[in-house]
Amino acid sequence: MPTLLMMTATGETRQVQLAPQGNRVGRGPTNDVIVDSAQASRDHALIDVEQAFVTITDLGSRNGTFVNDVQIETQVLVDGDAIRLGTYEMRFVATDQEFTQIEALRMLTMHGLLVNIPRPAADADAPTAPEAPLSGRGKL
Repeated sequence: MPTLLMMTATGETRQVQLAPQGNRVGRGPTNDVIVDSAQASRDHALIDVEQAFVTITDLGSRNGTFVNDVQIETQVLVDGDAIRLGTYEMRFVATDQEFTQIEALRMLTMHGLLVNIPRPAADADAPTAPEAPLSGRGKL
């Protein structure tokens, strides 16, 4: 079965195996996949697992459903796709392979994708590297 890799509010990874047919995703308690984020709608998206492919459909959410940073209405998912519901991010894995916490965290953070980990704000007073002198340019 295909799997969603998610990160909890405490920073632990969570693996949710998707059931055949429809998997409702959102922050509402009746969903198959519950997302702990105020940016996700109560009934945000539907992930449909068919024999030949898996699709995700936005259910008219307020903050949108994105696959690989592109807002979608309906999209076929492929292994490794980054899914974002509002600001909550997760990764789609096409196989039923189980991952250790470290492997799942690595997959969630690959390619610079930091899932629900606050990024430090740029410090305006932080020192910067000096610019290279204009003369010389590597010539002897």
